[in-house]
Amino acid sequence: MGYRSEIALAISREALPHFLSVLAKEPEARTMVFKHHDKLDRDYDGEGTLFVHWSDIKWYDSFPEVQAINSFVEELDGDYLDGFELSEGEYQGDHVRFVRLGEDMDDIDVKGTLHEYDINFCRTLSF
Repeated sequence: MGYRSEIALAISREALPHFLSVLAKEPEARTMVFKHHDKLDRDYDGEGTLFVHWSDIKWYDSFPEVQAINSFVEELDGDYLDGFELSEGEYQGDHVRFVRLGEDMDDIDVKGTLHEYDINFCRTLSF
């Protein structure tokens, strides 16, 4: 993982109560989400999706706030989140999108499918 990262995180309206309970247990994560962001949109898609963007942030697994957010994303993307109700044909990863770009070209982490065509990364040539 690179020294600094750029992060995009989207949480659906349905998953938001679970995410807020994670933030309630980790005050630094709550501060990171609601005060130390570069962009915060509480209704990204007109359907209540929370969107947070951080650029140039230290995103280390050793930080408790990063651990809390990463664990939530992993649980939701991996169908491990207890008590989350799904509609037929839906999976938990449909309710989260996490994209992290580190400083190195191969330092990329992508989870979930929520708004996967809107929230993504692209590479371009510079010359």
